[in-house]
Amino acid sequence: MARDRDPFDRTLETLRRRLVEGAPLQGVALPVKALAAELGVSPTPVREALSRLAGEGLVARTTAGYAGVIHDARSLAELYHLAGVLLGGLTMASPTALASVSVSEALDRLTVEAGDQTWAAAFRRVRAQISPFAASERKCLSPEAWPPKSRLTAHLRRYYARRAHRSGDILGAAIAEQIGSRI
Repeated sequence: MARDRDPFDRTLETLRRRLVEGAPLQGVALPVKALAAELGVSPTPVREALSRLAGEGLVARTTAGYAGVIHDARSLAELYHLAGVLLGGLTMASPTALASVSVSEALDRLTVEAGDQTWAAAFRRVRAQISPFAASERKCLSPEAWPPKSRLTAHLRRYYARRAHRSGDILGAAIAEQIGSRI
């Protein structure tokens, strides 16, 4: 069997994907040894990956190790607001090209096609931090109709403003889901 030459990258990508695609952890401990055993790596790449993810705002460093970031309604609203602000700095792709895709796909395309990749990277980072709340957003907010092509930018800004306004409801739904999954 060949030696795994890059356990850090594999561990980092696996943990990042789980954090972004999963439910909000809201302070749940992330035990290094248990994660290492689950991923089949030593504790060192897990600690290094968690440290990097803490720098990205996806996990929090605690006195006992690492845990899920704890959000309150205000911090979540601020993340949604920041996403809307960063969205305004992205160079808007052709609205015609985005007219037939979902909001998520439109936002993905905007970050890929953005003229300023530093701005786009900041936007992707904030999107990753709020993505665990997507299921709760769907529970709290009715679907939005896709706007006329000429109003795409305003629609995408309202998309985040609406979520910032309802952040308490979104957070409540996420916590209720977390509690329900433990019982």
